[in-house]
Amino acid sequence: MSIRQKNLFPILVLLVTFLLAGCSKTSVTGSWKKSDYNGKPFTSIMVVGLTGDPNNKMLWETVMADRLRTGNVPEVTTTISSFPNDRNIEADEIVNLATEKGIQGLLVTRLVDTRKEEVYYPPSGGYGYPGSFGYYSHFGSYYPHAYARSYRPGYTATRTKVLLETNLYDVKTQELIWSMSSDTFDPRSVNQLADSVSKKVLATLKKDKLL
Repeated sequence: MSIRQKNLFPILVLLVTFLLAGCSKTSVTGSWKKSDYNGKPFTSIMVVGLTGDPNNKMLWETVMADRLRTGNVPEVTTTISSFPNDRNIEADEIVNLATEKGIQGLLVTRLVDTRKEEVYYPPSGGYGYPGSFGYYSHFGSYYPHAYARSYRPGYTATRTKVLLETNLYDVKTQELIWSMSSDTFDPRSVNQLADSVSKKVLATLKKDKLL
């Protein structure tokens, strides 16, 4: 490995770390559907984001609503459009608004928890045996591989995990029809978090034949 290559390595590590941090990944940790629900798929949804902040609520509801529209849901609206201040909104107000607009379902998302986790990343590369083919057979290929493992061992990084729950309620009965819990690692913004989670919400609702 040349001196130039050694000097470039820290830059490449920082670049890869930045790129990984910029790609938040959402996993569905659980989903539930009311077993005796026999209604038709929902064709109109009101998105409700419980964020505690009007600006974050607007971002969340806008991204989620746009995702549902791209999923061919005929009618989608948000609470922030009717309650822009997001202050002391009663459940009855939301239900009454949805009823007036002829909305069938309320899709509500709230933050459950935010956690910090230590993740260990082992050094790259595997092990071989002396005399075997591959990098062991030549000093020029063996040395940089062995050097990397000796001087750049594995490392530990802190990752942020955001836990959310999303529930679908029937407006007429106000009963819970469907629920999904999710984990998202290292979201860099509310917009990115909403984009990542909304994809899973749409896919799971379609899988459960509720859209």
